[in-house]
Amino acid sequence: MRLGIDASNLRRGGGVTHLIQMLGAADPPAAGFDTVVVWGADSTLAQLADRPWLVKHAVAEFGDNLVRRALWQRSRLGPLARGEQCDLLFVPGGSFATSFKPVVVMSRNMLPFEWRELLRFGFSPQTVKMLFLRWSQSRSLQRADGVIFLTCYAQRAILRVTGPIGGALAIIPHGVEPRFRKAPRLPRPL
Repeated sequence: MRLGIDASNLRRGGGVTHLIQMLGAADPPAAGFDTVVVWGADSTLAQLADRPWLVKHAVAEFGDNLVRRALWQRSRLGPLARGEQCDLLFVPGGSFATSFKPVVVMSRNMLPFEWRELLRFGFSPQTVKMLFLRWSQSRSLQRADGVIFLTCYAQRAILRVTGPIGGALAIIPHGVEPRFRKAPRLPRPL
């Protein structure tokens, strides 16, 4: 089987770190995948370690332009995934506009679903962006064949907004890197 990953909206921060760590710990052959195909910005792909099973495809840098990214997903991602003979498309960014099926999305951003936090931005471009994300992610979650939440709280809070979701649901928390599992050290004397 072949897994496609749409990383077109992962450019920096937690999304890229999560993708790097996930692929670093992955053993696709053990999960039944012989190939993992990732579509993302050059800057994102450059941070992914080369693996024999990993195929990287650069896409245009969309920056914060959600509309351009959605248009690319809608018009190009499906044909690209079919051309790569993907059996499943994973969208860790939470929003998709492609007609490709099956799709599994990961809900990692709670901010668009928390009114109190969202309103802290006041009336601003950031608020408009968050409202657009709320709409696009809600729509994506409802259309997805599977949804991954990071916590039970996230699942409950988001389902209160979206209503029932038809796809399979799973809770898979972020892992903890071994470097954070070291025993505490005694402080040095001053």
